[in-house]
Amino acid sequence: MDVKEWVLSQRENMLDTAMELMKIRSVSEPGTREHPYGEGCAMVLDKALEIGKQMGFETENHDYRCGSILMPGRTGQEIGIFVHLDVVHEGNGWTTEPYKPVIKDGWLYGRGSADNKGPAAAALYSMKYLKEQEVPLEHTIRLYLGCSEERGMEDIEYYTSHYPAPEFSFTPDASFPVCYGEKGILEGEFSCAMPEGHVTGFSAGVASNAVPAEARVWLSRTGCDAVRDYVDSLDNPQDFTVEGGSQIVIKAAGKTAHAAFPEGSDSAAVKLAHMLAKAPFLTEEEQACFRFLDQGFADYYGEGMGIAFEDGLSGSLTLVGGMARTERGRFIQNFNIRYPVTAGAEALVKQMSAQAGKYGWILDWSRDNPPCVIDPESPVVKELTALCRQVLGTETKAYSMGGGTYARKLPNAVAFGPGIRGQKKPCPPGRGGGHQPDECVKIENLTNAMVIYIEALKRLDVLIGE
Repeated sequence: MDVKEWVLSQRENMLDTAMELMKIRSVSEPGTREHPYGEGCAMVLDKALEIGKQMGFETENHDYRCGSILMPGRTGQEIGIFVHLDVVHEGNGWTTEPYKPVIKDGWLYGRGSADNKGPAAAALYSMKYLKEQEVPLEHTIRLYLGCSEERGMEDIEYYTSHYPAPEFSFTPDASFPVCYGEKGILEGEFSCAMPEGHVTGFSAGVASNAVPAEARVWLSRTGCDAVRDYVDSLDNPQDFTVEGGSQIVIKAAGKTAHAAFPEGSDSAAVKLAHMLAKAPFLTEEEQACFRFLDQGFADYYGEGMGIAFEDGLSGSLTLVGGMARTERGRFIQNFNIRYPVTAGAEALVKQMSAQAGKYGWILDWSRDNPPCVIDPESPVVKELTALCRQVLGTETKAYSMGGGTYARKLPNAVAFGPGIRGQKKPCPPGRGGGHQPDECVKIENLTNAMVIYIEALKRLDVLIGE
């Protein structure tokens, strides 16, 4: 059967599989010894392995940290497809139910539709074609099912420390054609002592790698009328709400986005900090505390921290403060930086520590995930790019990005689809993306991906090892 004809015949089955996985809330979180990333991740892994087994594939459960669906080839050498079944926290502001997937106007909506359960289903059905059509392969195909990609990729670190990596791998967690390089990811936390005054608590964000859409501050010993009068005097009072009670709560609303692609977002934390840095009802010490959040995170390119940098290979550095909280008498603010492949994390940490110190903050800890890059002129990158152009009818070029995928944890890997760069979502700005409310994926993207992955696996089987 023709590949495109087969893909269309399996479209509804593939979507049913994606939606089965999407119904399970699989946010990676600290769990038990048996289920290290929580019950949701264990449930979704069980479901995916069950589906793979029903299709006739071999399956492996790697201690509930990850799993594999295998299609044996003639040799023990492997080609890997690395997907993840964990999702980011759903957050608020959805117009659909995050875990009740729906199809509307050619788009699949729900948490995990794009990141990464929809692409996982497309990859699985690509393997199903090869199995049903009895396509002979030299390499074993391994579909890796990760359970903690969104929370530091500990799952794949566990896997590669216990099992050999495939000869070549791709991860369907980006856009077509081929992502040959990923910026470094530097994460950490700043903190400072809570000054004496009126602030009793502060919180923002639901994920460390996303621009916060909500932030709030709790105040005591302050007149509610004075707070409301101040908020009403601002240029943007519609972005804040004030609630009175045993404590006064000020809430700020923003617009979320993934930390790797913050353009077009609006940090609620920075917005609230900017307001509080000038609030007349706070002490000078409290204002100074918020001034660091306001000025240090005022832009997404590190200007406020003095770390702005860009190169021709991977573009500009980006900086996001994803989550903030008060804990044990301290303000704590995390940061998530995507830095170009020619920059160095050590210099960034040194500069940020010095900058934070000017405001009375300290950098408590940092963790570096170095950049990765393979030769954009390599035969594999050229072959996969040509394949995408052939199927999609476009002249797109291989690229690098700020997003972090499993490719950076593997010795010979690229990110490869299924998104389309620059494709508009059927949602207002701040919605529809992988870490946003109303996350969605165009169904045509998934079916095109199946066509591309089927042919890619056949071509890689010849290319790898030549």
